[in-house]
Amino acid sequence: MYHHQYLTCAAALALATSIVLQLALVVCPAAAAPAAGDDHGSSTTSTNNGGMHHLHLFMHDGYTGPRPTAVLVVNGTGAPVMSGVRFGDTVVMDDVLTEGPSRGSRPVGRAQGTYVTASMEEGRPAMLLSMNVVLTDYAPYTGSTVAVMGRNDITEPVRELAVVGGTGRFRMATGYVLWKTASWRGKNAVLELDIYLRAA
Repeated sequence: MYHHQYLTCAAALALATSIVLQLALVVCPAAAAPAAGDDHGSSTTSTNNGGMHHLHLFMHDGYTGPRPTAVLVVNGTGAPVMSGVRFGDTVVMDDVLTEGPSRGSRPVGRAQGTYVTASMEEGRPAMLLSMNVVLTDYAPYTGSTVAVMGRNDITEPVRELAVVGGTGRFRMATGYVLWKTASWRGKNAVLELDIYLRAA
C-alpha cells in the first residue's frame, strides 16, 4: 500500500515538474533558444553587462568635393528655415563610417538613408532621419546592420534617435543613438555616433 502511494506521489511530482518547465518555455522562449549570432563566437569588444552592445562610430556627411556622399534630391518648397535650408528639403546619403573623427581613419561601414527637413521653426532645421548603419569591417559585427530613425535637431549639442531594428547580429534590435556634431565646415559635417542596443 505504501509502495503504491509512493509511486503515485512520485508520478504526480514528475507531472508537476514537467508542467512548470513547459510553462517556463512558453513564457520565456529566449531561455530555450540560442542568442542570435552565437555561431559567430562570443562578442567581447563592444558588449556590456545585460547584453547591451555599444558601437562608437564617426559619420562623414559630405555635400561637396568630387564625390559627394550626401545629395539633395528634392528642393523643399516650404518657407526657409535657415540660410540654404527650406522646409521639405530631402537628402539621400551614403556616408562613410570610420573608427575615428579623421576622414583618414579606418573605414568600418556606411550610413545609408535619407533625411528630410521636417520642422518649420525658423532657425532650428530639425530633420526626420531614417538610415541603415551598414557594418562592413567592424568585428565581431561585420555584415550586420542597424536601423535608425528619429528627429535630428542640428542646433542641439546631443540628439537622441531610436534604434528600430537590425539584421545579422542585431536582428530585432532595440536601443538608442546619441548623435553629436564633431565638426562642421561649410556644408560638410562629421557626426559622432554612440549606438546602444540590445538584440533578440
